[in-house]
Amino acid sequence: MMAATLSFRSVFTLIVKPPKHIPAFNILSFSHPIQCPTKLFSEFYSTPRTPISPPPSFESTPLASFLLDECGFSPDEANSICRKKRDLPGHNFYDNLRQTLLFLKGKGLNDIGVRKLFSEYPTILRSSFRGTVKPKVEFLEKIGLTGQKLRKALNRNPLFLKLSVSRTLEPRVCFLQSVLDPDPTAVVSNSESDKIASKVVSNHSLTTSVISKNPRILSLSTAKILAGLVKDVEGMGIEKGSKAFARAYLRLSMLNRDTVKLKLKNLRELGFTEEEVGILVKRFPQLLGSSEDKLRQNLKFLVEEWKLPRNFILSLPAVLCYSIEKRLKPRLNALRALMIMDKSSEKAMSYPPGRYITMSEEAFHRKVLSRLPVAT
Repeated sequence: MMAATLSFRSVFTLIVKPPKHIPAFNILSFSHPIQCPTKLFSEFYSTPRTPISPPPSFESTPLASFLLDECGFSPDEANSICRKKRDLPGHNFYDNLRQTLLFLKGKGLNDIGVRKLFSEYPTILRSSFRGTVKPKVEFLEKIGLTGQKLRKALNRNPLFLKLSVSRTLEPRVCFLQSVLDPDPTAVVSNSESDKIASKVVSNHSLTTSVISKNPRILSLSTAKILAGLVKDVEGMGIEKGSKAFARAYLRLSMLNRDTVKLKLKNLRELGFTEEEVGILVKRFPQLLGSSEDKLRQNLKFLVEEWKLPRNFILSLPAVLCYSIEKRLKPRLNALRALMIMDKSSEKAMSYPPGRYITMSEEAFHRKVLSRLPVAT
């Protein structure tokens, strides 16, 4: 009863100043260790720590096994793709993927092309075979990319398979056809792939030839790049629709515009006039793919060592790209020996030097080497 009637003040007084018969509480002499409140809190609320098991190796997943066993990827390459796509759920995905793989290999895609396609375009791992992959290949076959041409296109750049048929492939093929195989009497709708295909195949197939040699051209923007290339080629004085136009267009599509400007500048620095540069590129656009050192060496060999006139170079610019040791020197030496052997030189000079240089190996052996004495 007494304890119940004690006021707060009385209790406080008892604690701070206890009576003599009650020993004072000394916190320093308290034998039980006092724990820090934060420690008590952390121990009360924290979950028990358990060792975190490492993630399973990617090589043990079905996707990694598929890439290793059926596609020929190395473990590191397979792991890299698995990090992007992890795994494909369900067996249907692997059946779909196997259909895609067998179909593309049946069309000529080699193992290197398979690895390039899956590593650089891993989205195709989830793409529907019947709804996505097969229609794209069938569209290319309709426009004339069949057999050897399709095989070359797939192995050179299989990434064009990620392009949409209706949004990308159809309009770009239509544009290329209008430039490379023009037919003013026909008007083709971009959405009608069969009409595009029949038009391309019925013409000179320069379009399919260009695509098979540089399938990356299908990835280039129509408005920004493809249309700009038309102006560049026309600026060289090459007629649209000709084979020369297709060759020049193909070569320029493989280079960026800054590189083309540099190549033209290199030709001018070699002593060719602006008009002569246009003639060289028009007759042999592949010239733009050669380095300045290569062009300089061949020009020096032909003009300074063999005293051939510059008109010879202009009439046959391909000689600037031939190998000196494997082509130019053996053929010109054989021509010189033939002229020395034939004192009248009339028969030897029935062919100009350019004819000797450009003829096939079989023809060169029959018409030139067979007439020379065999060295003993």
